[in-house]
Amino acid sequence: MPESGADKIEGVPASGPPMIRILETLGRIAPQAMAVGVFIGLLAPPLAHVLRPGLTPSVWGLLFIVMLRIDWAEVAVRLRRPLLPAALVVWMLAVTPVLTAICLTPFDLRPGLFAAMVLAAGSAPLFSAPAIGLMFGLDGALMLVVLVAATLLVPLTLPLVAGGLLGLDLGAGTGELMARLAGLVPSAAAAAALVRHIVGPERLRGFAIRIDGITVTLLIVFAVGIMDGVTARLLASPADTARVTALTFGGYLGLMLASAAAFRIIGPDRDRRTVLGAGFISGCRNLAIIVAVLPADADPDIALFFALGQFPIYIMPAVLRPVFRRLLGGGVLK
Repeated sequence: MPESGADKIEGVPASGPPMIRILETLGRIAPQAMAVGVFIGLLAPPLAHVLRPGLTPSVWGLLFIVMLRIDWAEVAVRLRRPLLPAALVVWMLAVTPVLTAICLTPFDLRPGLFAAMVLAAGSAPLFSAPAIGLMFGLDGALMLVVLVAATLLVPLTLPLVAGGLLGLDLGAGTGELMARLAGLVPSAAAAAALVRHIVGPERLRGFAIRIDGITVTLLIVFAVGIMDGVTARLLASPADTARVTALTFGGYLGLMLASAAAFRIIGPDRDRRTVLGAGFISGCRNLAIIVAVLPADADPDIALFFALGQFPIYIMPAVLRPVFRRLLGGGVLK
């Protein structure tokens, strides 16, 4: 009997060892599996505690896969018009953390929450932002260039923002934090370049859905592990946990709206896809890369904010999709 299209995955037969089949299944149900991972961490505190040491390795693995699958030809094409990507990278890594600190100063936030929100505002984009943006109809090429540039630069900028510019006490000096980030990002990029050279882009594309399955597995490990201690905090202080959760949603939406407004007014390209893309990628910040390098004695409120910050990351794309469709269909940004 000939194989149907459903029995193949980008030219790779669906049959194989059980582990391969599991990875392929996870690749197909990625959004649902990732969302479940967050709640598993809350509902199974012992498992979250067991997986906590896997946070840094899982972040490195995600970095490696992102660098492995980047279409460098597409990046090169977009770099022929570098002004907009450069402006967006500077905005995300340098301007938004300062603006966030200024906006938060009048409020009586605990130091750890203040630090967490400023750090989030100075982080690189979420790894999945370009892929999600493409699903929304946004400028995926622009977001890909910004993702690559910001991820490579954040080991230099984030420690300066945290320690040098804002004087935030993370329990680690600027140099130590810079060294940790520098060890994480370039090593993943170098390993990905080596694998691409050995395996080749065509063969990698043939195993795309299996790589997606590995990505989902790493995301679940991270989502479960980062919830270590959150369940106890929720049971002990439900109202405070709800307030911190609200802050994570506020930070996500605030960065998104402020960035879209800024690039609508002063951006070098005011096309609606570009403006919405700038806003979306500015809201979707990579909290995992900060968690991976935080010292053990950092303020616990920072870890709490970053753990609860997974909820807007996983929930908001589903909420925003119809909004972007309406705006791109002929709404507000003409």
